[in-house]
Amino acid sequence: MRFPRILFAGIIASTVMSSCSNSEELNYQSESGLLNVDQQVNKKEVALELIDLMKNQSFKTKTLHLLENQEPSVPLSKVLDESASFVGKSTSYQNLATKASKLESFANEGTPDKIEILELWMLNSNKTKDFSNVLFSFAPEGDEKNWSVIEAYNMNKEVVYLDVNKVPDQPVIVVETNGFETLKREVALMNEYLRKEGVQNSRFEKLGNNLSDLNSRAQGLETTKLDKIRLNDDEEAWISGAAEVYAITSGIKDSSNSPEIKVIPMYYLDHDKRDYYPNQILLFWDDYEYQAANIQLFEKDDNTNYKDLVSTIVNGVFQIIGTVSTQPWVNVLGQVAGAIIQAMPNSWYTNNDDYVDSFYTIEKNKSYSNYYGARGNAKVNLSPFFVASN
Repeated sequence: MRFPRILFAGIIASTVMSSCSNSEELNYQSESGLLNVDQQVNKKEVALELIDLMKNQSFKTKTLHLLENQEPSVPLSKVLDESASFVGKSTSYQNLATKASKLESFANEGTPDKIEILELWMLNSNKTKDFSNVLFSFAPEGDEKNWSVIEAYNMNKEVVYLDVNKVPDQPVIVVETNGFETLKREVALMNEYLRKEGVQNSRFEKLGNNLSDLNSRAQGLETTKLDKIRLNDDEEAWISGAAEVYAITSGIKDSSNSPEIKVIPMYYLDHDKRDYYPNQILLFWDDYEYQAANIQLFEKDDNTNYKDLVSTIVNGVFQIIGTVSTQPWVNVLGQVAGAIIQAMPNSWYTNNDDYVDSFYTIEKNKSYSNYYGARGNAKVNLSPFFVASN
């Protein structure tokens, strides 16, 4: 099971992003059928072609090794690249390589409305080393509440129907298009939009989130870092896999009550009922005029367009921002956090970006131990952390 994929969310800002009007950009129609404006990647087709390749013992051994030793997922392009010498001339290999390449190129060129990158992950609940009965599957489309069974295929391409809620005993290789790699690209684009709209400084653009980069600054930094985090059970289907988690932090950056916003991915945070110790910086206090900031949590799911998400929150927040320039900053901090929640889609709990929890008014120079969010769904340890200059 996975828990909700998180956003540490705060204020998001500015004008509606323009959508892509050139349908040819979204029309990657190969001879085997890939993606067009009205059609998602055919994951069943990918699974069946993968089965063809897995009949080659060398390919199977290499692929299983990759899936056993890399979490939460492995890009399909990496699987294919490392096994090209085994099956590179086969039709299935060429079809899959074309699909994977086109999707990755599409995701990395410009600002596409929808990002999908083919990845694989493996469920092996019993930690078996016997993969003779391995299955191949993919998450159904649509609202998770309406899923009745999970469709899977064995090595003979025979259909096997699995229980939505009961984790299967045998290993299952899952085709994913909205996983870890997709998250990385979406986060990069969201931060790019925020910088363009003037609600994020260039710290991440120049430095990323690496302490080694931060140490190269001429002066030290006062920050707050996440020492520990744990989430409760989300009661979602096993086929949804590990969470793709990112964070948006927010604060007030000047006397006009203007927002400062960052999106921070949390790639390590992929299962519920488990403690994680990331030692990850979340708040950069130099970015804020005042010594408090909000942290809000959401789940990133497959059916929400990242542009639509940012645009919706932007519009909701700016309706508030236009009326609060003369109010006390601490009031504004709370109002903006509320505006974000109000702006989110009504379909939070139908496999969209789901609201998980909120941490309001996190203070500079203050430690928080086993600190629950407002909903009691997330528990964190936070501590002040000074990054000294070299």
